[in-house]
Amino acid sequence: MEKTIFDVMAGYSINEGMDSLLLQNEKYIKIQDKIETQKERFDSLNLTKEQCLIIDRLIAAHTESGAVYGEMAYKQGFRDCAALLLEMQLLKAA
Repeated sequence: MEKTIFDVMAGYSINEGMDSLLLQNEKYIKIQDKIETQKERFDSLNLTKEQCLIIDRLIAAHTESGAVYGEMAYKQGFRDCAALLLEMQLLKAA
């Protein structure tokens, strides 16, 4: 499937543009601290490699799901903004 300009712009904004914003966000930083604390607790459990792999795959699936949700929400927000600008006649339809 060929990507549109919209897909490229959204992908860049989501994947590249967010890093600097997130690193300045207090809520995001606190969540990262929680993740680190839980990782240390997890490591102390001394689970088998098979158990760790199962948990890793579960977390990866949740992360992938969240990423798809975030991408779709970003794109829908962009569309909603464009629709609002059209309705306010601040943007012309192509």
